[in-house]
Amino acid sequence: MPRMTGAEPARWQTALEPRVTTSKHQLAKVKIQKNMVVLLSVLWVGSLSRAPRCLGDTECCERGELEKTGAWLSNGHPLGHRSCQFSSQPPHNGEEPQCQGRSHGPHNSRSIAPWRYREDCDSARFPRRLLQAECLCPHCVSLAPPHLQDRRGNSVPVNTNTTVYYRRPCPGQAGAYFLEPRLYPLAVACICVVPQF
Repeated sequence: MPRMTGAEPARWQTALEPRVTTSKHQLAKVKIQKNMVVLLSVLWVGSLSRAPRCLGDTECCERGELEKTGAWLSNGHPLGHRSCQFSSQPPHNGEEPQCQGRSHGPHNSRSIAPWRYREDCDSARFPRRLLQAECLCPHCVSLAPPHLQDRRGNSVPVNTNTTVYYRRPCPGQAGAYFLEPRLYPLAVACICVVPQF
C-alpha cells in the first residue's frame, strides 16, 4: 500500500472543494424550492377565499353575490361586466364601411378582409357585453392598387367558442340564482379564403 505524503491530502482537499461548493449550492436551491412551495401553498389557500361562487344549481346565491361572481368571471373581457344600457355600439370613427384597402388604422380596417365590431349584449349573461366581428365586404380586398374588392376570394368570419355564464333562478328558492356555464360562439375577426365551388 502506498504511503501518503503531507502534500497529497491537500491535493485531495482541493479536488473535493468544488463538490462542497456544489453541495452548498444544491442545499440553497432546495431551500429556495421549499420556500416557493410554501409561498404557492399560501397563495393557493388565499385564492380559495376569492374563488367564484354561485356556479351550479347546488350553490345558490342572492343577487348581490351573483353580481360579484359575474364581475369576477368577466374580468378578462373588455366591458364584460358593465350593464347593457351604456351604449349599443362600440365607438368608431363614424365613417361608413368601405370595401377598399387602407394603409392606416387598426388591423381590422387594414385587413384584406376588413371587419368591424358589433356589441352582443345580454343582461342575463356574464360577460354581459361581448364584441362580435362583422365582415364589411363579401369578397376580399385586392393588395394591388387601387385596392378594390377581388371576387377571387371571400371574406369570412373567424369563429371560436368562449365560456359564458347565464343567470338562472334556483329551483324552489325565491330570490336565489346560480350561474350556468355554456360555450358561446364568438366571431373574433375576418379572413380571406378561396371560394368553395
